[in-house]
Amino acid sequence: MGSKLQDAFDDIRADDRLKESTKVFLASERRKAERRFHPRVFYRTFATVCAVLILALGIGGYYWAGVPVSFVSIDVNPSMELGLNRFERVVSVTAYNPQGEEILQALSLKGKKYTEAIDAVVESQEIKRYLTGEAELVFTVAARGSLGKAIEAGVVDCSKHIGHKSHNVSVDMETAVLAHDNDMSVGKYYAYLQLSQYDSTVTLDECRHMSMEEIHGHLNEHGQGDSQESEQESVNEKNNGHQGMEQESTNCQGAEQEDTIIQNPGKENSGEGQDSPGTHHHGGHHK
Repeated sequence: MGSKLQDAFDDIRADDRLKESTKVFLASERRKAERRFHPRVFYRTFATVCAVLILALGIGGYYWAGVPVSFVSIDVNPSMELGLNRFERVVSVTAYNPQGEEILQALSLKGKKYTEAIDAVVESQEIKRYLTGEAELVFTVAARGSLGKAIEAGVVDCSKHIGHKSHNVSVDMETAVLAHDNDMSVGKYYAYLQLSQYDSTVTLDECRHMSMEEIHGHLNEHGQGDSQESEQESVNEKNNGHQGMEQESTNCQGAEQEDTIIQNPGKENSGEGQDSPGTHHHGGHHK
């Protein structure tokens, strides 16, 4: 009996210890919860989240405003290129030969509207010594869709006020990627592609060191035969046209004569005015 009572008292003390440990555990968890939702902790967490968002927006904004999505190359003998963002502002300038480097070093073009940048380049003293004689100034636009159309229009307006002969070219962005992979401006690379169609022996390195006047000079040499051939084809077409017209005229005359022969017997037999035996009607043209 005594043993059973002792066991019961032990169970009660065990329950008391369990209750006490439970209180300690719950108090500990409450303190943790209070620390977890403390205003300072909340504000610190909120500030961290805001910083991450601002950083993400900053990266996205840089990509939106700081990465070129179109290009305008300016090639004479100096070869250089402007990279434009979505707002048609210059975000990169690249020289592809020492002459182009000399011009760009004297100018501050980043952040400018591309038309202002073009004007600054072509009006600089450094480029004027290259714009002499038969030197060719070529603007090449690489862009997509409506943005490309707008840039082309702006380049055309700029070229009207240069005071030196120039022309404009438009290419796709894939050509721009290939040009940059080969360390050439878009304009110079496109000129190389044109020349390589006529002369398979020409190399990128040769064109890289040519002026645009030299490249287009080679193109004109190859195009001369094409012009003569086109001219001869035009002459042949004209001759064939004249022969066809002459043949048609001959056929018409034959038809008129046949019509006259058909019409005369009818009138002779109609009894409309009997003439003397030596008189004849000719196809209704008798006067």
